[in-house]
Amino acid sequence: MRKIFITCLIILATCMAHAQSCGLHEMGIDTITIQTNGVCKQCADRFMANVPYFKGVTDCQYDMQTSKLFISYQWRKTNPDKLRKQVSKLGYNADEVPADPKVRAKLPACCRMEERH
Repeated sequence: MRKIFITCLIILATCMAHAQSCGLHEMGIDTITIQTNGVCKQCADRFMANVPYFKGVTDCQYDMQTSKLFISYQWRKTNPDKLRKQVSKLGYNADEVPADPKVRAKLPACCRMEERH
């Protein structure tokens, strides 16, 4: 009886974990990680002042150590290509999408430094 109970608990925990990971997608939420070339606090501030307001974005985090943006978005309203393009319009590379050169030229000198990694 004890083995059956433990087996049922394991199955239930597995199903709950799967439901949580699928739940956001079924609600229309997906996530993307974008490698940027932001290098300083001003870059982080610029991302956090703009990216959360892109159409369809529900959450945004920026890791200065890795220069990565973690974006949750509504996939019915936007997609990864559009998000990369919008990040590039802030003056930063977004994965394989190069930064808008005119905007990048207007960034402070520290923000135009090449990626640290």
